[in-house]
Amino acid sequence: MQQGLPITIAADGQFSNSLKPLLNKLEMWINFQALKANWYGNEDCILSFDYTLVRTLEEKIKHLTADNWIVGSGYAYHYDSSSLTTTAFIAVGDLGQSSVGIEQAIKARLTAVANIIALQHGFLALP
Repeated sequence: MQQGLPITIAADGQFSNSLKPLLNKLEMWINFQALKANWYGNEDCILSFDYTLVRTLEEKIKHLTADNWIVGSGYAYHYDSSSLTTTAFIAVGDLGQSSVGIEQAIKARLTAVANIIALQHGFLALP
């Protein structure tokens, strides 16, 4: 049986398929960062993250059913401690105005969410 990566990144259906290479690149990058930080050393505590890139958070937040979604600057996430799984939305519509590149800004939002959860488990923060 083949297992997927612990950290996955997809795009909301509003985006074109031409975004797929960037999603694959980001997914490989963040999983490699987690591997370097030894997040996968204890098989009993493997954190998983399911990221979805969205244009704006507002369009997703109104449809969220769980009360315990945390909303930050450019992201919203829900952490399920029983399954060690985080579901997160990363907003990208505002990144065109960013002084850093869009890819770097997305990476910053991905790692911001990951580090919040990882630090709760005593893991090293991702760069």
